[in-house]
Amino acid sequence: MFGREPNRAVNPDEGIAMGAAIQTGIMAGEVRDLVLLDVTPHTLGIETKDGTFTPLIERNSTIPTRKSRVFTTVADNQTAVNVHVLQGESDMAAYNKSLAKFELTNIPGAPKGVPQIEVTFEIDVNGIVSVGALDQATGRSQSIVIHPSGGLSQSELNRLVGETRSRDQSDKQKKEQDAVIRQLDGS
Repeated sequence: MFGREPNRAVNPDEGIAMGAAIQTGIMAGEVRDLVLLDVTPHTLGIETKDGTFTPLIERNSTIPTRKSRVFTTVADNQTAVNVHVLQGESDMAAYNKSLAKFELTNIPGAPKGVPQIEVTFEIDVNGIVSVGALDQATGRSQSIVIHPSGGLSQSELNRLVGETRSRDQSDKQKKEQDAVIRQLDGS
């Protein structure tokens, strides 16, 4: 079909059996020189101003893991912040998979850039993702727990990574254009 002979050097059934045997040996204490690490297969982050995807936990990070980052408001006297949780590899939020949305409300009105909103992502040993937002001035917080629902398949992930690479140039140009517009607006 592809005009080449398939590679038959690795038997998938044997690969799975070998991995299970190694894990059993580690759990039984018989294998001491190997460590199997569980990793998150997708980059996780939030949507920020202008539809940008801001990663907090990078793809292939070992789990359990916890990462936090401080964000701020984008408008004067903003009293609420929407947190849109995404997974994917694109710099643009629209090209990633939406996992959840929630809102942190009752933020005291202040000039843009003054409120400090700490967003924390945590993935436990079972792959359960918890996302929280905390207004550092008032202590008000909101959070959500995201249970695995299959996420992206490997083929979907490969497709998204390929699409991301092909869009990199246009995304870069859009970001540069947005930066010039913000500079001209005085933002």
